[in-house]
Amino acid sequence: MILLTFNIAMPTYQYSEKQNIDQDQLITTIEKKLVVILQKLELNGFLATFFIEISLVKLLEKQLKNIVYAGHEVAFFNADSDTETIEKTKIFAEQFLQKPIRGLRQKYHQIDYPEIKKMNFSYVSNIEESSINFLWRKLSSKTEIHYKNDLTIIPESQSPYSQLPFNDFVFQVTPMRYYESMITESLKSSEYVMIYTNIWQYMTAEELPYKLPFYKRLNIGTNTEKRLEKLLQYIDESEIAVSRMKDYLF
Repeated sequence: MILLTFNIAMPTYQYSEKQNIDQDQLITTIEKKLVVILQKLELNGFLATFFIEISLVKLLEKQLKNIVYAGHEVAFFNADSDTETIEKTKIFAEQFLQKPIRGLRQKYHQIDYPEIKKMNFSYVSNIEESSINFLWRKLSSKTEIHYKNDLTIIPESQSPYSQLPFNDFVFQVTPMRYYESMITESLKSSEYVMIYTNIWQYMTAEELPYKLPFYKRLNIGTNTEKRLEKLLQYIDESEIAVSRMKDYLF
């Protein structure tokens, strides 16, 4: 089983060197890239989970409706929001989508599990920083699904074949044949592999509101689109099942 996920997030707090991109331009670009991703998923008949950064929810209301209408799951990505903001945004999103928001993904700004449960989330997807040093070190947390405070915790997947995690950066730089072998070997010993990419990886360097370090610029833009296309084709040809997070977990 492949758990295919996409982060719709802009981690601008990591990078101090800004580019001359205003909010309207950024939202327009995100919308265009979402259309491309949705088209590729529809072409292959796959459903995925989209983790939307809290601050982008109201700005992407129309696209979130399109995501749900296409059968995909909408969940939240918490970059740096407090619990009050998350709770209010969750209520707002559930009202206009007419769907419950069940999942929360966290990286840097991690909220305690009891607080997450109080906001009526069902699962948490914790991910780690993806940088060039991931090529030489293992994930720091365990990779099996476990349970805490009545929440289902689903961490990043890691390949026993290469010891590399299935994160955004590994997808971006690993040769696709090798990446496919990682998936094949992982599914021999695990029931699922959770994969994620970020919306900014589908943009060009000129479309981003900040300048990326050199290793983050590798294969972004149309190259990432082509890599996604090859991945979906491989999954289809290998007859591997694909699931939304909530369907697999519950």
